[in-house]
Amino acid sequence: MKKFLLPSFFAFAFLLGGCMNTEIAEPKPIVEPRWPILISRDSISSGGHLGLAIDEEAASAYTKLQQLRPKGIEYANIVGNIFSDLSQLNGRLKLYTYLLLDEQIGTDTGVQITLQSGSVSSIYLNSGRYLDQWPLKKNASSSVRLGDNADVVYQKLTKISGDKSYANKFERISLLTKDLATGFDPVMAASPQWYFRYQLEPGISEDVQINLEKGKVKYLIISRYKDLM
Repeated sequence: MKKFLLPSFFAFAFLLGGCMNTEIAEPKPIVEPRWPILISRDSISSGGHLGLAIDEEAASAYTKLQQLRPKGIEYANIVGNIFSDLSQLNGRLKLYTYLLLDEQIGTDTGVQITLQSGSVSSIYLNSGRYLDQWPLKKNASSSVRLGDNADVVYQKLTKISGDKSYANKFERISLLTKDLATGFDPVMAASPQWYFRYQLEPGISEDVQINLEKGKVKYLIISRYKDLM
């Protein structure tokens, strides 16, 4: 009965308030976001930047990235770290902070799982809907839940992937954001690009694209942006 009474009550309160309010509300202006502006862009194919050297092996470059953590660089995005075999996630999930599960062609019901310190900190659908577990109607042992650690998540995903209702969400598995506090993932060496952004100085940020070829740093693209005041 409450399911019907509560909306009726709020609807009545809304109408009553509308009758009592004789002032016309002024529309609020729409404020467009102020994007930073590009102030420089450089391509580096010899020498290096931030200790990252051209032609060095991916594992060595990753160690250099880890040494940049005091600058506030905690994560790096890994391009093309995508697979369809769930077993490839085993032992690797704890090295990352962001996992995306979806069909080959992206959908609103794709699942975004974020981890902090190896445990699930948030779950969203691509539509923007926030979840406290996925799938919603499964019990604790058959759903990924907030607070689950990476190894538990892998075990649960293995179970979920066997359910035909959700099997299509494992067509495209993406590990996108690498936690630099964790060890090197050899699969990263096959990626064509890693990238990250950090604050160079107040009001100035720097994007660094590390482009790789055959497991070595091929060239770097450095873009600097200035925040609009």
